Amino acid sequence: MNAVTEATEQLLLPDVIQVGSSPIYAAVSPNGQRVYVTNFGSGSVSVIDAATNTVLTTIAVPAGPWGIAIAPDGLHAYVAAFGNSHVVVIDTATNTVTQDITGLNKPLGLAVTPDGSRVYVASQGGNRVDVISTAINTVTASVPVGIGPRNLAITPDGTEVYVTEEGTNTVRVIDTATNTVTAVLTGLTFPRGVTVSPDGQRVYVTDYGGDRLDVIDTSSHAVVDTYTGLSIPFGVAVTSDGLLAYVACDGNDSVAVLDLIARKTLTRVPGFHAPYWLAITPDNSEIYVTNNGNETVQVINAPAGVYPNVGPMSGGAPVTITGEGLGNTTAVRFGCLPAASFRVINDHQIRAVSPLFVSDVKIDVTLGQNTTRTVGRFYYLQDSVMTGISRTSGPLSGGDTLTVTGRGLITTTEVRFGNVSVTPSTLLDDRVTVTVPPAQAPGPVPVTVVTQSNAYGRAVYTYMNPPGISSVTPASGPTSGGTPVSIEGTALGFTQTVTIGGTQADFGIISATRVAVVTPPAAAPGPADVVVTTTSGTATAPGAFLST
Repeated sequence: MNAVTEATEQLLLPDVIQVGSSPIYAAVSPNGQRVYVTNFGSGSVSVIDAATNTVLTTIAVPAGPWGIAIAPDGLHAYVAAFGNSHVVVIDTATNTVTQDITGLNKPLGLAVTPDGSRVYVASQGGNRVDVISTAINTVTASVPVGIGPRNLAITPDGTEVYVTEEGTNTVRVIDTATNTVTAVLTGLTFPRGVTVSPDGQRVYVTDYGGDRLDVIDTSSHAVVDTYTGLSIPFGVAVTSDGLLAYVACDGNDSVAVLDLIARKTLTRVPGFHAPYWLAITPDNSEIYVTNNGNETVQVINAPAGVYPNVGPMSGGAPVTITGEGLGNTTAVRFGCLPAASFRVINDHQIRAVSPLFVSDVKIDVTLGQNTTRTVGRFYYLQDSVMTGISRTSGPLSGGDTLTVTGRGLITTTEVRFGNVSVTPSTLLDDRVTVTVPPAQAPGPVPVTVVTQSNAYGRAVYTYMNPPGISSVTPASGPTSGGTPVSIEGTALGFTQTVTIGGTQADFGIISATRVAVVTPPAAAPGPADVVVTTTSGTATAPGAFLST
C-alpha cells in the first residue's frame, strides 16, 4: 500500500448523507452543530446534524437555491434563489423562512460581512454585486461588475470583496467602504470558487477551465502562486488555521488536499460524484462535500499528520498535530524530548511547540497512561539567518518582487515592511520571495523576517516617489558625444539607467536631486529625449538635449 492510498483511507469516513436533488452549496454554523445544504433541483435546504450526520429537517425555499451563507452570530442563514431572483432569510432557531428579499437578478454566490451588517450577492443576470442591509433585509446598493459574476468572498477585516467572473475570466475587488471596484485581475480561465485565508493575506481561486488553483496576494492584488494538476476544480475551502486547503475536482470526482505551508498536494481523495462545494467545521476535523451527481453529501476528516513538519534547531515552532482519538493525550514527545508545551484542542487536534533539538525526530503522543502512537516526523533546520534582500528601493505603489536570502528561512511566516506584514509567495531554506506592499509616504523602512521562532530585521527598503527632471545643463552638445551634462530633479538617488535619444549614457549619482551624465554619440543632429529610470519609475524630458 502506498502513502497516497493510506492517506486516502484515513480521510474517508462512512458518512454519506442523502439530501435533495442537485445539492450545490454547504455552509457550517459558527458553533459547528449544523450543516446547511442547498438543493438546486428540489428547491430546498437540508439541515444536517453534525454530531450524527443525519438530516434533521428540510426547508422549502424558492426555485433554484444556489449559494448559502450563515451570519457570524449563527442566527440567520441567507439563501440565493436563482430561480426567482430572490434572497431568502432562514431563522436557524426554528429552521423556517422569515424574509424574502427582492431586487436581485439571478443570484448565485453570496457572503456575509464579518460584522453581520451586510450580505454581498453576485447577481449574475445583472452583471452586478448587490448589497443587502441585514438590519432591514433590503438591497441598499448595487456595484456594476463584469460579465457573469459567480461567487464571492469577503476578507476577515470586512474591507474587500473578491468576485469571480466567468464571462470575463477575471477577479474583481470591491472596496466595501465605497462599494466601488478598485482592482481587476486578469489572466484566469473560468474562475469559480473563491475563499480568503484566515489572516486575510491570500485569496484562493479555482480556475475551472485551467485545472489549477490561483493564489492572490491581497496587498498587491496579483497572482503570486499556483497549484496545478487539479481536474476541473470547483469549490475551495481553507481550514481556520490556514494550514490546509480542500478543492473539489469535478473532472475526476475527487477532493484534492493541499498543504499550504509546504505548498504541495498532500493527497487526492476519490469516490465522489460531481463534487461541487465544501464546508469545514470550525475545529477543522470534518469536511462536508456536496455530491451534485448523486444527491448526497459525503464527509471526510482531516488527514492525520504534523503541520508544519519543519522548524529551527532552537525550538519554539508551533505545530498542529491532527488525527483520530487524540482527546486523552497526556504527553507529546519530539524524539526523546518532551514538547516545550502542548494543548489538546479536541479529539482530532493538538497544538504543540517544538523543543530545542539538533536532528530529525519522530513525534509520539501518549494516550492515557500507557499507549504511545507515532503521529509523524519533524525535521530540524539550521536557525534562521538573513543575509540580504534583492532590491533596496522601489515605488510607493509597491508590487515589486523581492527576494530575501539567507539560511533556515523555510519556517518564515511573514515578512514585514515597517509595520506592514506580507505572506511569502515562495519558501525555500535559502531564500524567500515576497511582493512588496504599498506605502503611504516615501522613506526607509526596516525589513523584518518573522520565522516560527523569532523575528529579526537586517535590511532597509526605501520607498521612493517617481523621479522627476527639472533641468538638463548644458542643453546641447556635438553629435560625437562626450559632453558632461548635469541632470537635476527629484527622487534621482536610485537611478538605474539614463538614455539620451534612446542610447544609454554613462552616469554617476551625485545626490538625490542630481545625476552627472556623459552624452553618448547621436545618430543625427536634433533634439533628443532625456530619460531617467529609477527603481521607482521613469522620468522623461522631451527634446531636452540638442545634438549639433
